[in-house]
Amino acid sequence: MSDMAKKLKEYCTVISGYAFKSKDLSEGTDIPVIKIGNISNGGNIVIDNSTQYVKKEFLAIDEKYHIKNGDILISLTGSHMNQPNSMVGRCCRNLDNTVYLLNQRAGKIIPKKTIVRDFLYYVFRLQSIQYAIANRAYGGANQVNVSPKDVMGIKFNIPDIAVQKKIAKVFVAYDSLIENNKKRIRLLEQMAESLYKEWFVRFRFPGYEDVEFEEKKPRGWQVATEDKKHYVPTIFKYDEFINIGTFVRGKNITAAQMVEGKVPVISAGLQPSGYHNEANVHGSNLTISASGANAGYLNFNLNDIWAADCSYYQDDATIWFVYNTLKYLQPVISNLQCGAAQPHVYPKNINRLCVLIPTEELIHRYNDFVNPYYDEIKILNQHNQLLTKQRDMLLPRLMSGKLEV
Repeated sequence: MSDMAKKLKEYCTVISGYAFKSKDLSEGTDIPVIKIGNISNGGNIVIDNSTQYVKKEFLAIDEKYHIKNGDILISLTGSHMNQPNSMVGRCCRNLDNTVYLLNQRAGKIIPKKTIVRDFLYYVFRLQSIQYAIANRAYGGANQVNVSPKDVMGIKFNIPDIAVQKKIAKVFVAYDSLIENNKKRIRLLEQMAESLYKEWFVRFRFPGYEDVEFEEKKPRGWQVATEDKKHYVPTIFKYDEFINIGTFVRGKNITAAQMVEGKVPVISAGLQPSGYHNEANVHGSNLTISASGANAGYLNFNLNDIWAADCSYYQDDATIWFVYNTLKYLQPVISNLQCGAAQPHVYPKNINRLCVLIPTEELIHRYNDFVNPYYDEIKILNQHNQLLTKQRDMLLPRLMSGKLEV
């Protein structure tokens, strides 16, 4: 460390969030409370099924606990360094205009006038800084904590404001490209979803004008007896999902069993729980989280994965029809949760879910129509992975002064 290095407290203040009481929190829709689980490792805040809310009256608490656009957040509690998506010290930014409130053990990094906010964010994204934070953490085998004081005590060589602005500009440009690609991905997903609704919800599929309808459904589309427990309340009747395909339970793997690699391990969270050196599911697939607060969460993966605490589905001929069907029914899938202490969604529950089943020809026709959308999504994801890799390789070199801007 250079003799010019100063403690981060010279450039920022780190605070822990407000100590909300359990009775204050609910599953309402007023003001979202950001806990450590909502802090991603880079990117934006994660809002999921576990997010809790408080009444608007809590906006009267000290404004330092308010989270606004551009604010930098840090997890003061988390796992060890071998689990990057849940490790202590991971940080992200609020990239939208939603007003959030900060819960205890979720921290906010407040820049002083001596540092550019964007530059400060990238300082905390440095692997060396994240490791320094993790090395100061204390606790048990599975969960550790770090104090705001410990974080602010880390030393770093901060250049003058003019250089900070130049460095931040480079990384903001990278992140803007990544975000633009993410917007294009969301648009392609919306296009596939809109087509699904047009064909299979409003029944305006190719040739619908020539199809005879029976009891408000096209003739020839399958109907089974209604299973009241899993029946989806619409004007149409459904058959069990297992008549299309089958979800299979993954194989659990612990952090200790993971061998460092590039294959994402898909478990109960919204992000990979880690990375392994081999896959147990190859090619495009769908996953549904099997346990925890996000049990029932549906996602698609365009590359090989290790399916762990999740159920997975594979069939190239039907995958996008199945994905958009289940996406349309996401609230129903979430309601399949069972278990008191730890919610679960089992493959048997998914396979018994009542879904609309059109003709096989129409399923394949839809799948073929939207396949190019997902091919393009795969390319955009690959571009983002390359941009992220380039940015992360450049980050320590620019920060250390080895590379001038």
